[in-house]
Amino acid sequence: MAVLDEDLCAGLRLVEGDDGIWSSPEAASASAPRDWRSEYERERERADAAEARCEELRRSDIDARSRAGSLKWQFDSCRGKLEASRAEVKELRRALREARCSAKAETPRRGGRRPGSPVEPAGRLPAVSAAEVDRLRKDLKATQAQAATAGVLEYEIGELRKALQGAERHKETIRSLNGEIVRLVAELRRLRDQKEVVKSLSGETYRLRVALEVTEARKEKLTARLAKLRAVGATLSKLPFDRAAQMRTALRRSRRQKTTIKTLSRENARLRKRAKASRNRIETLEAQLARLRATGAVLSKALFGRKSEKQETPRSGRKRGRQRGAPGHGRTQRPGLDERTETLTPPEDARVCSCCGKAYVANGADESTLIEIEVKAHKRVIRRPRWRRACNCASSPMEVSAPPAPRLFPRTLFGTSFWARFLFEHCACYRPLHRVAAWMAGQGLPVSPGTLANSLKRFVALFQPLADAILAHQNAAALRHADETTWRVQELGAEDRSSRAWLWTSVSSDAVSFHIDPSRSAEAALELFGDAPPDTVIVCDRYSAYKRLVRLRGGQMTLSYCWSHQRRDFIECAAGQVKLTPWCQGWIERIAELYRLNEARLEHYDPGRKAQTPVFDAAQGALKETLDGLFTEAERQLAELDDGAREGKALRSLLNHREGLCVFLDRPQAPLDNNLAERMLRGPAIGRRLSFGSDSRTGARFTAVMYSVIGTLALNRIDILRWLRAWLDACAKNGGKPPDDLSPWLPWSMSEEDRQGFMAAE
Repeated sequence: MAVLDEDLCAGLRLVEGDDGIWSSPEAASASAPRDWRSEYERERERADAAEARCEELRRSDIDARSRAGSLKWQFDSCRGKLEASRAEVKELRRALREARCSAKAETPRRGGRRPGSPVEPAGRLPAVSAAEVDRLRKDLKATQAQAATAGVLEYEIGELRKALQGAERHKETIRSLNGEIVRLVAELRRLRDQKEVVKSLSGETYRLRVALEVTEARKEKLTARLAKLRAVGATLSKLPFDRAAQMRTALRRSRRQKTTIKTLSRENARLRKRAKASRNRIETLEAQLARLRATGAVLSKALFGRKSEKQETPRSGRKRGRQRGAPGHGRTQRPGLDERTETLTPPEDARVCSCCGKAYVANGADESTLIEIEVKAHKRVIRRPRWRRACNCASSPMEVSAPPAPRLFPRTLFGTSFWARFLFEHCACYRPLHRVAAWMAGQGLPVSPGTLANSLKRFVALFQPLADAILAHQNAAALRHADETTWRVQELGAEDRSSRAWLWTSVSSDAVSFHIDPSRSAEAALELFGDAPPDTVIVCDRYSAYKRLVRLRGGQMTLSYCWSHQRRDFIECAAGQVKLTPWCQGWIERIAELYRLNEARLEHYDPGRKAQTPVFDAAQGALKETLDGLFTEAERQLAELDDGAREGKALRSLLNHREGLCVFLDRPQAPLDNNLAERMLRGPAIGRRLSFGSDSRTGARFTAVMYSVIGTLALNRIDILRWLRAWLDACAKNGGKPPDDLSPWLPWSMSEEDRQGFMAAE
């Protein structure tokens, strides 16, 4: 509640006395103020006691309800036992009566009185057999036992009825307690409301007390100021009433302005602190931005730089595009395309002279060419006429007809062209199954993605022999590239393990093989390189699995490490460090110099010659000298650095892998980097991004097999779709199995004529 100066001074009257000016309230309260705090404490104690009583009654209610439920359950159980016992006693009594009646009825039928037998006296029961008497005695004893049990149960029922009556009385007590609880809850609510009122009144009292203290302080200041004014001039007391009122108003205004000035001074000081903190924050962000810009520049050059390992090549000064005066090659001829001739004739009224009405005469024709593409699904209806024998020769068949068209899979409506298109779109274009189904639906052939997914396992048997032949061909190569990337197999996630797997690749000059394995260990690499001959060179990164692979093979393989990965170490070391940028650029230039010298050396290299030319030997010497100087510089810089220096990691890695990084020097056929394997993994990585990997182990196997076959075809520039159609036709003609002879289908063993037929258009 805001208190104004006018409100505080409204009840004060200035009185001039002998000892100065003092103020007195015009209407002072005669009664003493209420002690709200003590009343609040008393109400608070009552509320706490009521809450405790409510909690106690609530627990008593819960216990009583629980015991009443238990007694009711026991009563129902005993009542059920009593009813069952009564029914059993009734059944036994009825059986006893029936037994007695049957005994009376059977006694006369046992035969009349024999001659000489004594006559039974009248009034006696007929004789009964001993077995029947024993049975009746047993039944009687059982009946008596059941009656005793029934008596016990009746006694228990009586006790339970008494307990139930006590529970009913307790229920009445519970009802009364519930009423008391309701009343106490209402009282508690009322006390809580009063508590809020007491809180508000306490706050109001505190504010009034503070306002009173402020008023007293201001009264003292005003008294001192008025005394000063009286001492300054005696004429002030003779001022008219309106003049004094104006001065009092001006005095209040100056007081409010002073308060405002103090508030603004505090706000100004607070804003100065915030401004200083903001300036410090801006300086920190600017420094961080400078580091991030340096990092972005370095990493952008590493990721998107053109031929980053070789650096910028000197420009020749020649303009791009066709040079003036140079002969052009003309339009590309495509003689293999089918031609469809269309004739466009003007209407008849346009071929008549509008003046005389005489018809026009033919005068040649203008020809132009448009290339169109038409992809449309169609239904292939196969009609096979039957021919019946007209003679009576028993050696000839009764009817003859053409054999049925070969099908790739039995009981399917889809032909080989459909499956070839599906494999091409899914494995060569990396489209997910649902997108392939959508594309086919756009061509007029709606297909369920589930149908396509269920067919994947059928193709493993058709293409697995080709994948094995490709790997066997690779095992004869002296140089191979190796790399791996992540893959997802969703079935692995259901086995209480991670669904992450690894896609391994092996690339040679004319073949590529893939393998998907849940492990990234050397055992997974053995699936691709386990049968490689001794002295095989594997170009790879510095991953430890390849080093262990060499140990598992007894050291018979040679690892040639990638200089691109080594170059990335220097880039990552300088990322975010502006001071290390010149150092990083210096090492990038040294590695680029290796690339330039190696290219100059390979221009004079002839792999068919045992002794190379002197020009090659000179280039070899220059390359060796530069390479030795690079490692010498690394040793010198590492010796000058501290143990915890940031540059030390990249330099130590360079020196530790010196042997593998120098393999290309003695074996010119080995490249400096592993970019070929990384480029072969680029397409599968796109497919992984679009389809989230494979759903099952069978799907992962299908993916590895198809990527191996299609990657090998693409590496040899073979038309994939045309080859798939021919291969699936051959499998369909062979009864849905791959042909026994694979040599006509592999790029390195097929005939030149077949190769030209499968070659992709340039």
